[in-house]
Amino acid sequence: MPNIVTLDSLKQMMPEADQWPQGEDWGMHDFTAKGAQNGAAYQELIEKSYGPASNAADWDELAQFENYDGYRAMFEAQSKNRMGLLLWMSHPSWPSFVWQTYDYDLEPTAAYFGAKKASEPLHIQWNPLTDDVEVVNYSAGNVSGLAAQAEILNLDGSIAWQKTATTDSTEDSVTRPIRIEYPSSGLTAVHFIRLKLTRDHETVSENFYWRGLEDGNFRALRDLPKVTLEASTRVERQSSRWVLITVLNNSGSQPALMVRVKAVREKSGDRILPALYSDNYIALMPGEKRTIQTQLEDADTRGERPRIVIEGFNLAAVAER
Repeated sequence: MPNIVTLDSLKQMMPEADQWPQGEDWGMHDFTAKGAQNGAAYQELIEKSYGPASNAADWDELAQFENYDGYRAMFEAQSKNRMGLLLWMSHPSWPSFVWQTYDYDLEPTAAYFGAKKASEPLHIQWNPLTDDVEVVNYSAGNVSGLAAQAEILNLDGSIAWQKTATTDSTEDSVTRPIRIEYPSSGLTAVHFIRLKLTRDHETVSENFYWRGLEDGNFRALRDLPKVTLEASTRVERQSSRWVLITVLNNSGSQPALMVRVKAVREKSGDRILPALYSDNYIALMPGEKRTIQTQLEDADTRGERPRIVIEGFNLAAVAER
């Protein structure tokens, strides 16, 4: 499937006048309406699922939802037989909208983190065909004493249903400790499924999905209120490498979706590429806190101190601490 680059990379790919509406310059970068790329179907999917966009920035933001969900689904779907999956390709030979999980400039898109999430050695996932919560063990050995937790949350982050079950997991297996049960009333048009797998109170795997009462209709996400996140980043120089530890906290009353940390140079504000993120494009429910680690090579900072910029789908501001 196509894999749309970030807005930063899009701006480097083509002149501003060609960024919107999508035209021949997009086709020159492999996003063609027909053929193997099937860009027309991808555009139709985004508009049907999330509603129309009026500019490149809005469309690119919506495309990251599709990037994450689609690439995660590829890897989670093959877990039934645990046969593995090969993507063509992981990295394009020139600036492109397809055949990649990180782009020509070495920046990972949401698809990278969706694929990374689904490929955990011990992984918890939702099967939308059966509504089973599945624990998939690819290469974690035999693990006992696991606790699986599933929650359905409404659009405001309030819990509509939850269930916990214990399970053991042998290597190269799938167990199904929970079946999701949807309340007969009270669910918002779009709601969330949040999963967590723990052992001795330590998180082993977690996952987050968005689901519509009408299959594939997520337009209500566009009405989410803007939120302000609290954030703090500790920056450490370790020999020839920088390590940045960012703590994100949603102290507000509304969910924050597709939250992304981005490493930039302190003075110029330019992206530092490549950068290795422990996770990205995350969801933060009200009261939820997450930590993301970023690793950089000092040679890639061009002599500047690195810092973190935080972006998000419905992010209004960031309160630095």
